[in-house]
Amino acid sequence: MHNQNPYLSKKPDFARLASRYTEFAPYVTVGEDGHVSLDFQDPAALRALTRCLLKEDWDLDVDLREDRICPTLTNRLDYLLHVLDLEPFLPLTSTSKPLRILDIGTGAVAIYPLLLHRLRPSCEVIATEIDDTSYVHALSVFETNNIPSSSISIQKSPAPDPIFFPLLHSDDSFDVTICNPPFFGSEEEMRHGQELKAQGSHAAPTAAINELITPGGEVAFIGKMIEESLRTGTRCEWYTSLIGKFSSLAPLIDLLRKHKIDNYLLKSIKQAKTTRWILGWSHTATRLPDRLARPELVIPNTAFARLLPAPNYYNHRPRPSVPLDQLRKTVIDVFKNINLDPADNSSDPASFVSHDDDREEETLNVIIISPISNTWSRAARRLAARQVEAVSSAPAVTTGAQATEGSQGESPVLPLLRAKIKFVAGSEDGASATLEMEWLEGRDRAVVENLWKFLLSKADLVGKRPAEGNEGGHRGDGRSYGQRRRYG
Repeated sequence: MHNQNPYLSKKPDFARLASRYTEFAPYVTVGEDGHVSLDFQDPAALRALTRCLLKEDWDLDVDLREDRICPTLTNRLDYLLHVLDLEPFLPLTSTSKPLRILDIGTGAVAIYPLLLHRLRPSCEVIATEIDDTSYVHALSVFETNNIPSSSISIQKSPAPDPIFFPLLHSDDSFDVTICNPPFFGSEEEMRHGQELKAQGSHAAPTAAINELITPGGEVAFIGKMIEESLRTGTRCEWYTSLIGKFSSLAPLIDLLRKHKIDNYLLKSIKQAKTTRWILGWSHTATRLPDRLARPELVIPNTAFARLLPAPNYYNHRPRPSVPLDQLRKTVIDVFKNINLDPADNSSDPASFVSHDDDREEETLNVIIISPISNTWSRAARRLAARQVEAVSSAPAVTTGAQATEGSQGESPVLPLLRAKIKFVAGSEDGASATLEMEWLEGRDRAVVENLWKFLLSKADLVGKRPAEGNEGGHRGDGRSYGQRRRYG
């Protein structure tokens, strides 16, 4: 469960809810030992519990239809909280614009827009729904709770395709799309899935046929979203969806890789006996920290590990150990040789990063590099050497300041990549330092990995015995730098 999910530490108090809500009391039983329990296999009990929790914890009055899905709040919240983790990496963080989210197939309760309205009151949510009954009921939920259309609006889907019609039929743009698609492709598949679930299920299934079945199942549905996103591109920063079956992951990741989309996230949500997955992809150049794009713990060489996006974080701790000051000086000298001098008097596209406490030693240990060209490739270095020989006064490459400003009237040149370089002191007074690099922005992973290899090689950090438990390269991959294999 997400660490910000309120139900992680605050489990529903059935006895208290029963005392406050008369409609819930009949479903609560008290054993001889005083233990209070609820029959989670009773759909009516689940609806009563959900209604009470929505009122008690979220101040929402919601009527739950018997013929439509009863949403489980804990896993809906988990999905939303993982999505909201993306906020610091969206363009809106540098503007005053509110978060804009597109909810595909919102359902009769419109649970995601409702919870988003409570979690982020300024958020603008556009919801879509194809089912007439669910569409009308969702409108009544908004009206009952006095939610203005400026906060949540719902659009009736004119047809199954296109799924992203609010994007494809207009010039609108969004920060994130969310979706909880039907899992199954047929009634037979649905019955088989429910039979398996019933054997170890924590709660009874509650949903209408149209909420569970779509032609081709979730693979076809999410696959359509991936294909449509190729047309809408960066008009949405992140496209996301829940996935209900592990078997759906491989074909969807294969589809992303087929279209050369390597900027994606894959996280799992496990609650009680049910596991779901969040898949997200982006056509932008912004790269997420590994903690958002990948699970914290990855077991190497498993089927799941092979589906994960390649890490955006690299580290290396030399053995024998290298003191912090020596490591920093060595690496900065390498940067200077490829026109990435972070010193204040340099116009190169690199700079030290100041901290809130503005301590000099902290400032000098973090560098942001934003090269506008590849100055570390073998070809670039040979060309630079020839230029120096031909005209001693000519710069090896255009400097960051010159390239960024450009000629008068020209558009600024975008950096090839942005990365954070960090020198981390060991626990022994800086005697055993670690070099870290985090990829922040860019589209070409090969360029980033070549830069990392170049740094380790030119700083003479490779070929040394790696530190125990930290074998160079990507965190947690369990291989040395030379043996490391990139997933995908």
